[in-house]
Amino acid sequence: MFTKDNRTETFLSAMGVEYRYTNRAKFSQLVTGWNLENIARPVPVREEAVLEYYALMETGSPAPAPILLGGECFKVLDGVQRLSAEQLTDSSQFSAYVVTCDSEDLIAAINVLANARLQGRAEPAEWTRKRAVEVLIVGRGMSVSEVARMGGWRPAEIEATARILSWSETIDSIGGPTLPDNMIETLSSSTSQAELTASAKPIAGFLNTIKIAKFSNGDATPYIREFFKSITKKSKRHETYTSRLEDFRAQPEVTTRITGRKGPGLPRDINLRRALATVEGIVDGIIESGEPVPYIDEFFKMLKSLDTKLHSLAKRHQKPVTTRVPADKWS
Repeated sequence: MFTKDNRTETFLSAMGVEYRYTNRAKFSQLVTGWNLENIARPVPVREEAVLEYYALMETGSPAPAPILLGGECFKVLDGVQRLSAEQLTDSSQFSAYVVTCDSEDLIAAINVLANARLQGRAEPAEWTRKRAVEVLIVGRGMSVSEVARMGGWRPAEIEATARILSWSETIDSIGGPTLPDNMIETLSSSTSQAELTASAKPIAGFLNTIKIAKFSNGDATPYIREFFKSITKKSKRHETYTSRLEDFRAQPEVTTRITGRKGPGLPRDINLRRALATVEGIVDGIIESGEPVPYIDEFFKMLKSLDTKLHSLAKRHQKPVTTRVPADKWS
């Protein structure tokens, strides 16, 4: 059982397409396999959504009418879950909005965005944005501003999503892993996609090691900045990254994460090394930005105190010095 819905009509009007409402649509008029393809979701049909709609329909609660594309056979643009539930009620016909449109771009946009814009059982917002970028910008060449306007997003959000998708594809092409969005943002601020492809093997090895070692973005950031710091001799790029990869894999924190070390949390020496690397990265960022640093004497005092404490640690771990005698050379 379906009903008219003001949100659907407002959405279709905003998209600039013609539509009509009918009470005489039939399942036999739908294209073959209408419930096997649904670009607005990771899977065409979610069983829990179908059963929820079915339960509501059985109690007499109507759901918003689906959106169909007119033609010799109707293509489902929005409402696969609701139509699947309607099928379970043995209905002979159903109500629907039938769209008339000669723009493939608009048809794809309705297909991808309707569920999110109409506040139905939508996928996570992040997934929908990525899907919109993938289908509409990458697949159909639509502009960032167009997709942002249609989806109700800020252009900056779509630009960021498009950048992350582009970087993800480049990382995948060199044999790298799937990384979280915030780590890709850190990566993009530290190097370029051209650099990734120029030295694919060692860079893929570095990124895969970060993934295997289960680094968070915050923990990985100092290592990413160190690994991708400027290389003076471009002819030595591959050798340099290979050397940096070996150094990274030899880091105590990396070996600990990969091999595992018993005990709660990471050892304090590793936490200290991580903290100092983070501080160095922050200082590098301040130097590059040219930002003024007021009260810098305070930082020197902290460094002097830290230097004293580190020397104290060094003395504690020094081997005892014993006076040598002539017989030692024969021992």
